[in-house]
Amino acid sequence: MAAFIPGSVTAAAVGGRRRPALCTSRGVTAGRTRVETRCLVVDVGSEEQLQVVLDSAKEAEALVVIDYSTTWCGPCKVVSPKFEALSEEHPSVVFCKVMGDADIPSSKLMKREGIRAVPAFHFWKAGERVDEVTGAKIDDVVATMKEHM
Repeated sequence: MAAFIPGSVTAAAVGGRRRPALCTSRGVTAGRTRVETRCLVVDVGSEEQLQVVLDSAKEAEALVVIDYSTTWCGPCKVVSPKFEALSEEHPSVVFCKVMGDADIPSSKLMKREGIRAVPAFHFWKAGERVDEVTGAKIDDVVATMKEHM
């Protein structure tokens, strides 16, 4: 299995934005500077970017969890920090966020994926969609994630 760093490889590969709220730098250790950066949820804004993420994860045999949300959705805002916390707790899983009302390519991606209600979470493994959860049911997201890890 190839080494895979979800936050850095996928964000760089797709040219995507990293969520600054999750980026932290830490410490100096024994005279050496050790910087640890956490940018674990990757913003995906187009079909092409999603495909790059899925291809990278397939090669690394990693689970991908995609959060489809909008800026106007109350439940999306409630579940978002919990989703971000999950990304820190499970570094071997690739976490992505698609904001469907951000721009036309994002909206097109949500339409292609059949999103009719938000938040919606899709789970991908080996290039195939294996499951989904609709609604702000973070416990169901965790259970489904563990089932496919």
